[in-house]
Amino acid sequence: MNKISTKLRQKQTAIPKQILQSRFLEMTISDIEEELQSEIEKNPVLVEKDLEDFREKSSDTSQFDNQENYDLFLANVAEDIDVVGNLIKQIEESEMDNRDKEIANQIIFNVDESGFLDIEPELIADNCNADLSEVENMINLVKTLNPIGVGCKDVQEYLLLQINEKDSIATKIITENFNDFLQQDFSKIKSNLNCSDSEFDEALDMISSKNFSPIINHNESDYVIPDLIIRLKDEKWIILVNDKNLSKFKIANDYLDEAMMKKFSDKEKKFMNNHIDNAQNLLDAIAFRSTTIKDVMNEIIGLQNDYLSGNQEYPNPLRLEDIAQKLEMDISTISRTIKDKYVDTPLGVISLKTFFSSKVVKDSGEIIGKKELEDIIRNLIDSEDKDSPLSDLEIANLLKNQNISIARRTVAKYRESMHIPSVKRRS
Repeated sequence: MNKISTKLRQKQTAIPKQILQSRFLEMTISDIEEELQSEIEKNPVLVEKDLEDFREKSSDTSQFDNQENYDLFLANVAEDIDVVGNLIKQIEESEMDNRDKEIANQIIFNVDESGFLDIEPELIADNCNADLSEVENMINLVKTLNPIGVGCKDVQEYLLLQINEKDSIATKIITENFNDFLQQDFSKIKSNLNCSDSEFDEALDMISSKNFSPIINHNESDYVIPDLIIRLKDEKWIILVNDKNLSKFKIANDYLDEAMMKKFSDKEKKFMNNHIDNAQNLLDAIAFRSTTIKDVMNEIIGLQNDYLSGNQEYPNPLRLEDIAQKLEMDISTISRTIKDKYVDTPLGVISLKTFFSSKVVKDSGEIIGKKELEDIIRNLIDSEDKDSPLSDLEIANLLKNQNISIARRTVAKYRESMHIPSVKRRS
């Protein structure tokens, strides 16, 4: 190691530990990685762990019941987070046989940057020595993965997949008038269709609300990176904190050794100690974040087990206070913990906020959650007479018939949160 010298000139001011922990608890993985990289560039004390460090950590399986569960953890550690990698992961975790996995992987490897299949299915059949029907079946399966629609041949097919209404005006626009749609020749399209102005406008609004490529908005800057991965193994939930990229650094031993030497001046020692303190506080904040997120997820699982297991359609009503009391933490800490955090579950990647909702008590005493109430309101609006749409007051009255007593303004709040227009805009 080069001699510690004030020639390095970085001015390090230690950030109080509690402040750093609070900040890191609230930040996303990407934000922490960015801050960690910034610290690494200016702090020579932080170095990447070597192979021996990882061997020591890998040999410690004390948090797992057995090697099998530990191996399951390792198998679910996300590598480079990208859409193609995530699709391959979904295929590998599926129960399909190796032949189907080979075909599915060939399909995924041959999509372009927008997610459309960039090769003829016949060529995939030749490469895999498979029948064309096998390839087409697997293409249809890949389209159902997350994100939906990867493997479609073009924009037209992808829009039809999203609309999924055989006899709708929107479907006719895409199937029978697609070229005119691309040219935005709406007057020509309307002359070909037997529909009213409002029906035509509604169809155009539906189409415009859809994505125009499967991998749109799934770039590096906004692709969701799960903070946790949970899997059910032998009726027991296993929790993995996805922090491997945050836990690959340590304080260099040689700097610690140098810090103990007395030959340095007070100025040099202060310089070195500031760097060591900053590095240690940062590593402690990362460890605190991982432990807290895992503890919160463990409590969520205990209260949402039936939902996560697929045995219940909606999560149970849950408040921040419920978790805070169980963990003896402040509500603000729980709020920071779940902010912008996601968990990879057997149901898919879910925001931690999904598990928290205020409860609504039916007149019968039965408790329902926010998501269930939203679906009830959405179904009422979807089934309304389009020539005479329901007002918020009328929806509240219909809910009253289902033993759900909420005010008109509450209906309006839920409707607006689902981005459903008011009765005037739907009429």
